[in-house]
Amino acid sequence: MVKIRFGVIGCGYIAKKAFIPALKKSSYAELVAVASRDKNIAKSFSIEFGCNYEKDYETLLSRDDLDAVYIATIPSTHEKLILMSAKYGKHILCEKPLTTSYNSAKKIVSYCKNSDVGILEGFMYQYHTQHKYVTDFIKRGDIGKPILFEAKFGFPPLEEDNYRYQKISGGGSLFDAGVYTIHSARKFFQKEPREVYSVLNYEKNKADINGSVLMDFGNNQMAQLSFGFDNYYQNNYSIWCTRGVIRVNRAFSIPPNQVPQVSIEMQNEHIAKELEPCDQFERQIAFFVKGLKKIKTKEMWYKDIIAQSEILDKIIKNKENV
Repeated sequence: MVKIRFGVIGCGYIAKKAFIPALKKSSYAELVAVASRDKNIAKSFSIEFGCNYEKDYETLLSRDDLDAVYIATIPSTHEKLILMSAKYGKHILCEKPLTTSYNSAKKIVSYCKNSDVGILEGFMYQYHTQHKYVTDFIKRGDIGKPILFEAKFGFPPLEEDNYRYQKISGGGSLFDAGVYTIHSARKFFQKEPREVYSVLNYEKNKADINGSVLMDFGNNQMAQLSFGFDNYYQNNYSIWCTRGVIRVNRAFSIPPNQVPQVSIEMQNEHIAKELEPCDQFERQIAFFVKGLKKIKTKEMWYKDIIAQSEILDKIIKNKENV
């Protein structure tokens, strides 16, 4: 098998902790080079992970030995870097949020389509095998019809200078944590909501610190989502069905060596299921590489980017400011 050759743009925490280690293990892709705003950090990464490094992003993108790039910079830089990557014909796996506005998402998708470039928004959580276990269990019918999808994702206080507190950098709890809950609800119900209601709380540097979203999917099916910074840590979802409830205890961020736990409650029955550990970043890379060969899959990626961004746009425009 010929591996897809990756360049990494942005040498931050997520690239170092999760993506590059997964890339190094992958049977489908390999790491060729990295680039950072700070050349010394890129050099340090190159030594640690055994790859090349470049002095800046465009020099990396101009390399002939790259097929794709992983973008892991702050959200406000994504549009420029995505368009630059597409100009050089590189396929793109970009960390969420892919961009910070609906208009930007439409511009990006149009440009990538015209450039015949595949682009996937990096919601890595969805490739963890625990979610398939949940959907397969519900499809069996024992637990009844799903009525309410409820998700929570939030963190304790961050360092004061963290970009997530800076609206100008594309920060805020909606873009950082809320996007996971929204995407997971859409993916679970396999359709788009008919109505979206939201509350966002703005504090530091006018970035939203926490919020809640209610999504009406029709057919008596709803999603209730909460997210935030400066909170007690939450990282879970539950699905309330007509004959029981199923809970995923570590839904979005889960280390590759951690044993996933799924809790199922029905009348006079409780099941505590432990599943095999899974590297969701490694599985995401495999999905991305395989999808690049399929026109229909790439079209699905484009549509998902637009649909997700459109909902975020509605939430921001129609929010109730607290």
